[in-house]
Amino acid sequence: MAGRAMRSLAAVSALALAATARAGAQAPAPPAPPRPPGAGIAIGDLGWAARDIERSELPKKGSWVRLAAGDKLRTGDTFRTSDDATARLDFPWMAVTLGSSTMLTIPASTVLSTVLEQGRAEFAGPGRDIVKIRVGDGEVRGGGRLVLRRSAGRTSATALEGAFRVRAAGRTVEINGGEGTVVMDGRPPEAPAPLPAPPRGLHPGRDPAYVRLGQPVDLRWTAGGPSHHVEILALKADEVLLGLDVGAPPVRVEIPWLGTYRWRVSTRDARGIESPPSADGLICSVDR
Repeated sequence: MAGRAMRSLAAVSALALAATARAGAQAPAPPAPPRPPGAGIAIGDLGWAARDIERSELPKKGSWVRLAAGDKLRTGDTFRTSDDATARLDFPWMAVTLGSSTMLTIPASTVLSTVLEQGRAEFAGPGRDIVKIRVGDGEVRGGGRLVLRRSAGRTSATALEGAFRVRAAGRTVEINGGEGTVVMDGRPPEAPAPLPAPPRGLHPGRDPAYVRLGQPVDLRWTAGGPSHHVEILALKADEVLLGLDVGAPPVRVEIPWLGTYRWRVSTRDARGIESPPSADGLICSVDR
């Protein structure tokens, strides 16, 4: 009798354990963290990517995914480029060209804005007001072409075309095409100042240099300072295909595509303000 009771108890225990296991297997996974209001709304496309650009999206910031041209851009996304990359983000109201080692965020908020966290970004919009740009302690509004550089404790703003209002520490400064300003964290913007003069004497110039695909070409110019920004562009379009921060000439650059391309260079002063681009030179990349 006692043995039969023990066997019954064991059977009941086994059934209970099996039921518990089934319940655990069928229990739904915990829900993913909710997206903030306004996150994940598609507002643009990745128009161009030379080398690596990655995205981290809400709700799980910190997980990075490599992007390709044509991928959608969404509110709540953060983008970062590798140390040799160029990428263009296309929105209906403006284009943003990211340089190397750059990080930019599109916050998930009711008021559309962009946040330049580090590096170099060029903003181009034909209207009177592009989206508000937050950078460091300040913000920028306006329309035209604007280059922003963000480094530790400092923001440099270069207005190439149009007009922009730079606000920080309770003060607003307006810069027009051909002017720039610097904002140190915790301080108001400096007074507008003329941009440096563009470099001259480019070689190769209007007479193109022919170089075999995969081989570098040496670029030279009359230096306007210790630091410069070189850009490679399509022959008949103004989109930047490759942008490089470099030192003094000569600079060796490899173009990874066949065809004829324009190149130009800007001087960058010690505060990060850039000159207008130089005149164009020509490079022809051939397969033999």
